[in-house]
Amino acid sequence: MSICGLDFGTSNSTVGVVHQQQPLMVPLELNSQSGEFETTLPSALFFDFETDDIHFGREAIELYSRGEFGRLMRSMKSILGSKNMDEGTQIKHKRYAFNDIIGFFMASLKQRAEAFNQQSLESVVLGRPVHFNDHHPELDLAAQNRMADIAHSVGFKQVSFQYEPIAAAYDYEQQVDKEELALIIDIGGGTSDFTLIKLSKQNRLKAQRDDDLLANHGIHIGGTDFDRHLSMATVMPHFGLNSYYIDKPTLKMPRHYYVDLATWHRIHLLYDANVLRDIAELARESQDKQAMLRLAQLLKNKQGHKLAASVEQAKIDLSHQETTSIDLSYLVNLEVHDNSEELLLNKASQLDLANAIEADVNKVFAAIDDTLTQAGLQGSQIDTLFTTGGSTALPSVKKLISKKFSQAKWISGDLFNSVGKGLLLDAQRRYL
Repeated sequence: MSICGLDFGTSNSTVGVVHQQQPLMVPLELNSQSGEFETTLPSALFFDFETDDIHFGREAIELYSRGEFGRLMRSMKSILGSKNMDEGTQIKHKRYAFNDIIGFFMASLKQRAEAFNQQSLESVVLGRPVHFNDHHPELDLAAQNRMADIAHSVGFKQVSFQYEPIAAAYDYEQQVDKEELALIIDIGGGTSDFTLIKLSKQNRLKAQRDDDLLANHGIHIGGTDFDRHLSMATVMPHFGLNSYYIDKPTLKMPRHYYVDLATWHRIHLLYDANVLRDIAELARESQDKQAMLRLAQLLKNKQGHKLAASVEQAKIDLSHQETTSIDLSYLVNLEVHDNSEELLLNKASQLDLANAIEADVNKVFAAIDDTLTQAGLQGSQIDTLFTTGGSTALPSVKKLISKKFSQAKWISGDLFNSVGKGLLLDAQRRYL
């Protein structure tokens, strides 16, 4: 059967296929550390400047982390729905449109799935957030059209879309016996999306589900935003954030450099020669010269993505442990470094993370309230809460969910595969 469900995520992507008449998530990549195949492929590309090859997923991240000469790109989905969709980017001697870059990645997903399924895939249901853009419907529509164009360009003949939280609802519905009013909370890498829907064993057989859908809402806040806030709170002060000018003791160093350094798809902008000159000048003007020199050296060595990966891993660690160390050990050999212990022992706690992301988490839960308001319901009327997406595992998020929906049955779904499984179910309904 040449159908699939494809979840192109900000941080990770998955593909579901019907293999030997069974719905399965495709093992997309061998994890070199565990020795096992993973059904997730990190949404990352590495352009190797030595060989001109393009690598994907964990392999891309590993090559960059080893110091191979090239360009790493992540969080490409964040570009969709923004005004930067048409800008493109320079890679080595060529300028690429973002359509091309996302197309390289989607083509790799398709090829891996076809190799596993041993047949070409012609029809796809693509996942999409409720809003690619929260405020501009024209940009939202343009983002979906762009995704459709990319899917056609890599060889899909039939392309359709489903909202990611609805797809997650379809996955959960496979285990439902009696009718339930379910709230789906999907906090992914780039967006948080919510669906209120009636689910039942009988309903899952229906071709049209419009009557079952009570509300659908989303907000452009997700795990990469949480990474950025944790980075700003715990790591960026080592590089001069919040330090002051010598001759203007009440004026802090420019903040935008640190925001860019903590944002995956903007890090490469800091490697520009003009930026490096600006940072060198700021180091001469800063009260904390050592920290600014550390920043200059980090950027000169193009280690910004490695720094971001360290913070991301710390956030993941803090989902199941109270404290962790953010690995900055690769900085201790820098000539400008004067306090290796400070970096080697850089700690972060669940409380640090909770404080750093509190404002954004409150916005997420305000959006959940808006979803309930759309349906004219109270939280106490929800029968089942189904959560998916990596950030639903964060302690402060889980605490608020428990408090707000204490009467509901809480089902924690597959953090990374529920959406993909639901997209495949939808593909079976649409195309078979």
